[in-house]
Amino acid sequence: MRICLIIFLFAFGISASFSQSTKDLIQKGNSKYKERKYEDSEILYRKALEKDSADNRAKYNLGNALYKQSKFNEARQKYLDVMPKAKSSFDESKVLYNIGNTFLKEKKYEESIDYYKKALKLNPRDFDAKYNLEYARRMLLLEQQNQSQSKENQQKNKQQNQSQASNQQNKQQEQKNQQQQDQKKENQKQQNQQISKTNIENILNALRNEEKKTQKEIKAKLLPRRERKIEKNW
Repeated sequence: MRICLIIFLFAFGISASFSQSTKDLIQKGNSKYKERKYEDSEILYRKALEKDSADNRAKYNLGNALYKQSKFNEARQKYLDVMPKAKSSFDESKVLYNIGNTFLKEKKYEESIDYYKKALKLNPRDFDAKYNLEYARRMLLLEQQNQSQSKENQQKNKQQNQSQASNQQNKQQEQKNQQQQDQKKENQKQQNQQISKTNIENILNALRNEEKKTQKEIKAKLLPRRERKIEKNW
């Protein structure tokens, strides 16, 4: 990505009545800018604007200094302030180009594409605008593809989670059914054991009663018989 930020001395409707001190401040700001001391240049441009708030050179160059400090929104506002007073299509295309750059840096590709197109309408030979336009288009396409892939992945994850939740629910239900079956078997087993125990006790009781009866009968047989008195009728 190519960024072309030149400290432009625009021919915007600049009044001829600038004080020397305003010019000096702008020139000093330009020197600091060239030395890459962007914070210092920002201070000097702001001082120039305090003396003359309508100075478009100071506004534009302040926008450049802010841009270099990654203050893209503030820089964009300065460029937009300059736009209505641009007197040539060439100057206006440069401002539009720089506004596109602020959006590009913020990864707002659709907005940057819009401004690069506007810049190219005014200056079709601007190679940097063409380059950045193509770059922004590719980045936008890549972003859209990533978003589409992300949505697809989210949908897949959602389906997998739903499937896992369903499987887990089925597994829990199976475990519950198995536990119920095991409990039924255990209850049946205990019931059978109880029945068996009762049957055994009944059988033993029957045997005991039978044995008592048998013993009683045997005892009765072993006892001496009492003689019966026989009486005859004559």
